[in-house]
Amino acid sequence: MKYPKYAGKEAVDKLVADLKFDGWVSLFKSKTAWALNPDLPVVTAWKTTTPNNTPLWTLERNPYSIWVDTDGNQLPYIDKITLTLAENLEVVNLRAVAGEYDSQERHLDMGKIPVFLENQQRGNYKLYLDPGGIGADAILQLNQSYDVDAEVAKWLTNVDFRRALSLGIDRDQLNEAFWLGLGVPGSHAPWETSPYSPGAEFRTLWSTYDLKQANELLDKAGLTKKDAEGYRLRTDNGQRLRLAVDTYVGFMPFTGISEMIREQWRKIGIQADVSQLERSLFNKRRDSGESQIAVDVHWGTENMFSHSMTSLFPFDPTSSLGSQFGLWYVTNGAQGKEPPPKIKEAMALYREAFSAPEKEHYELGKKIWKIALEEVWGIGTVGQSPGVMGVRVVKNNMGNQPGRIFNGSSTLSPAQARPETYFFK
Repeated sequence: MKYPKYAGKEAVDKLVADLKFDGWVSLFKSKTAWALNPDLPVVTAWKTTTPNNTPLWTLERNPYSIWVDTDGNQLPYIDKITLTLAENLEVVNLRAVAGEYDSQERHLDMGKIPVFLENQQRGNYKLYLDPGGIGADAILQLNQSYDVDAEVAKWLTNVDFRRALSLGIDRDQLNEAFWLGLGVPGSHAPWETSPYSPGAEFRTLWSTYDLKQANELLDKAGLTKKDAEGYRLRTDNGQRLRLAVDTYVGFMPFTGISEMIREQWRKIGIQADVSQLERSLFNKRRDSGESQIAVDVHWGTENMFSHSMTSLFPFDPTSSLGSQFGLWYVTNGAQGKEPPPKIKEAMALYREAFSAPEKEHYELGKKIWKIALEEVWGIGTVGQSPGVMGVRVVKNNMGNQPGRIFNGSSTLSPAQARPETYFFK
């Protein structure tokens, strides 16, 4: 790999142009990415032989692997892995049902569990369900730094309004329809056994179905006028208040979930317009601060210090809770917008907790969760299920398969199952 400082700017610029990169930094990142560069020396169990930006990502046993089993045998046991690009999620699931995968866990649809069970014998595989530590498999993230429409921004940043939206969601209905009853309805709070859990009561805080209280909070906030269909009206021009909800095709059926919530919100007079976006457009709207409400997985619930916590508070410029506040946070106020006191408090506690002694560290974590769940910047729906990365199908001839694994974003499922030790019987 050549650096401008040592190889000369002209030589590096030519190399960048020849390889069609937009700059030497992008070229450098590509060459140092183990999944993109087959020539990169690695000590991992497998090494890339065909990069993952092609329809077929191939990995082969690495002779320089540093991993060994308990008897001192070099891992991995399996010589070669191929990962095939699927046209869409439906194709992934159809291939899994047909038994075409030796092992597949990500992007399998929990709604198809009955179909997987029915086809186990025919497909010569076994279905496993791995519960997740994710507090909300689908969370509605309300943009706190939104400023495109002043009237909408006023309500997104109103705590009574956010709480009312949360109370207007029938999570039991969502759980039965999209989680087959396997999830835990409530906020996006972590498991009670988590050292960061603020308490069992926070799972239901502002997260029960209570239309009476929701309507009272909206009336109290000032949204008292309604149109002929019962929808609440904006206070600036008298038109119907409309909230834009952005979704994408991902680990959960975010669009279907959001459309059900849209119908539930009708009972409290709130109009929601759901738009399913291509993933890159979804990210672009999120990062630019254009999204009003964005739906995603609440990544990192199980360990708030091992994963980007963009769904807990505006952690960085990619947070749907407020990209401009996240930019302010990561630049120490040099860029972005200064957030309101409660968000600043969560940010300060998070930064302090990294260097705090263990006991104090956990207490600071609990305080952050309390603030986030009381303020309802994000609205949890249903979680702690196999829904995200927890529906697993494995061929019957593959050994060393755990009966159940804890799946989550910090564990990089299924890495915690040690695929290096898988073998064919």
